[in-house]
Amino acid sequence: MILHINDRFRITSDARQWIIQQARTRNGCKSWQSKWFFPTFESALRELGQLMVRTSDARTLADALDDVEKVTTTLSQALTVNHEALLAVIADGTVKG
Repeated sequence: MILHINDRFRITSDARQWIIQQARTRNGCKSWQSKWFFPTFESALRELGQLMVRTSDARTLADALDDVEKVTTTLSQALTVNHEALLAVIADGTVKG
């Protein structure tokens, strides 16, 4: 399963884990690098949200709160696209590639 979040991040899975991948450019071509590994979808999603807020350009509390709202919206939209598959995976407790 591959869940595209935005042009910088996506969440993938294999038979054992959930993986946050980060986009990078190699030789002028975009590729995805596996960076962080998690046992559950929920833990990967939670960490990705925190990562997106931590790496934002917020300088003030007001900026940080705006960024939290933007991250929440981005994740909600990404999850809405394929919510039936996500619900099936969460309910089943298994990872399907």
